[in-house]
Order: sequence, then C-alpha cells, then structure tokens
Amino acid sequence: MEIFYSTRKNDIIRAENTGFSKRSENEKQKKKKKIIGWTAAFLCAVLLASCGSTSTMAESSDESSSLNSMSVSENQSEEQQPYEILRESENETKQIAADEEQQTKELQDALSEFEFLYTEFEGGDALMGVSLHCDKVAEKGESCILPVLYIFGPSMPPYLCVGFNYIGDEYLDMDTVEIDTDNYRYTYDSESFMQEVQKTTAEVNDGKEKADELALRLVTEDDIDNLADIIKSDKVQLTFAKYNTAKPVFVECEMPDEDRHAITDALNAYYLYLNASERVRAKALADISYTEVES
Repeated sequence: MEIFYSTRKNDIIRAENTGFSKRSENEKQKKKKKIIGWTAAFLCAVLLASCGSTSTMAESSDESSSLNSMSVSENQSEEQQPYEILRESENETKQIAADEEQQTKELQDALSEFEFLYTEFEGGDALMGVSLHCDKVAEKGESCILPVLYIFGPSMPPYLCVGFNYIGDEYLDMDTVEIDTDNYRYTYDSESFMQEVQKTTAEVNDGKEKADELALRLVTEDDIDNLADIIKSDKVQLTFAKYNTAKPVFVECEMPDEDRHAITDALNAYYLYLNASERVRAKALADISYTEVES
C-alpha cells in the first residue's frame, strides 16, 4: 500500500483548523524548542515529494538503513494494537469500521495521547504531534527515540517521522544511530537524516543543562517494520555515535520504557488516521488542543 501519496502543493493549502482550542504557549516551551526546528526541513521534503506523479512513503535503501540479522526468538501472543490490526487489513476492500461514530471516537482517543503544535507556513499549515510519554523522558534527561506525527488536514494523508535524540554531558556531533533489538540491529547514518543534526541544550529535573543533539528521519515502510520490532522486543539498546572520524566516539544506553508507549501511540494514530475517511478525520480534528508557534 502506498503511504507517501503523490500530492500537489496546492493541496496543502486546504488544511483547515476551525474549532481547535488553544493552550498557553508557555506550557510547551520545551517541546517547541525541539520540534519547531524540524519544520522547515520536513515541509520542504513534503513539497519536493509532491512534484512526482506517484511515490511511496519513502523508498528504503541499504545505504540509509542497514539491517544485520541476529538470533530470532518467538514472541508470545499479545493483544493486538490498532496499528497491527490495520496493517494486516491493508489489502482488504471492506471498510474496517462501518460505524463512523466509532471510527471518530477511536481516532480521537488515539490523538488525545499527543501534544500538538500548530504552525503556518508559506502555502499552508500543519499540526505536529508528540506522544505525552516523551515529556517524561525529556524531564529525566534520557536519550531516546522520538516519533512525531504530522497532520496537514483531512484531505491529506498523515506523515510520520522519527527523531533520534541524544542527551549527555558533552556534544557527540553524532553521525550514526544504531538500534539493537532482540532480533536485529538497525543502523542509520547521517545520509538518512532529513537535515543536519540539531544541537541545543536540555534542562533536566535537577536543573542541570545537558548537551542535546537531535536527528530527524522521514519514516519508510521498512522503518515501520523496525518500529514494530522495537515495541515487541524485551530489551532495546541505543547507540549514538560519531564514526566518521579516526577518533570515533559513541554512547550506549538502554531505550527508556516510555519510548515503547510513544512509538505505539504514533503507529496507532498514524494507521487510524490513514484508514479514516476525510469526514472522520475532520470530526476527530475538531476538538484537538494545540499550541500555536511560528515556523
């Protein structure tokens, strides 16, 4: 199934946000600091993608994401998440949920797990959502995987990005991120990032400031499989590294438990929104709260 749909630039202008309620911008300063810097690069990528006649979410390549097979273990059966059910039903022609009211409620519930920023740009506007679980990780000053959901309006498909967020005592100038799950190792180098790694500072619970580096990537079909594997793994190891040097440096850490919840939130919301009609999308967006920021 094609996820990164071919679009025209003018389609983005149709994103409408009537009925939204606003939150104080001061409540979201930490989130604004991290996310708003991503906007320009992401919007440029979307507009460039719209120039093609057809395209998928993004073509996977060995250069951008290399996967090394390790020992494979069987997972115990668990209750399926909405994203799992919807992924399995992609090739079915029947409507996933015939009840429009039920669809709307399910999508509203999924979107309620996010904090949204709203921004206007030349040619349109967008909502950027981050799972509420990401705040807990940021407050503790832990490195993490940070999924971000982009919504341009009911007439557009959703877009999913993933951020690799390193927080430490010193800057790494990272150019590589490695993720080790129970079954595989996923490697992303700087060529797969959407822009140069952003360097800021993060203030953690004890009041100390730490070095903060963030790389953003547009999620591919393969990445969704990778994220699903990450959720199911008992232990996930993250490595943030600078390998493009004769004196390599790297930091290893275990992925915070909150990341599993954040990734699950993102995949559930993404697939529920993707499979909903424009009418259902519009109803679900009508009551969203957001913080308005400048792009």
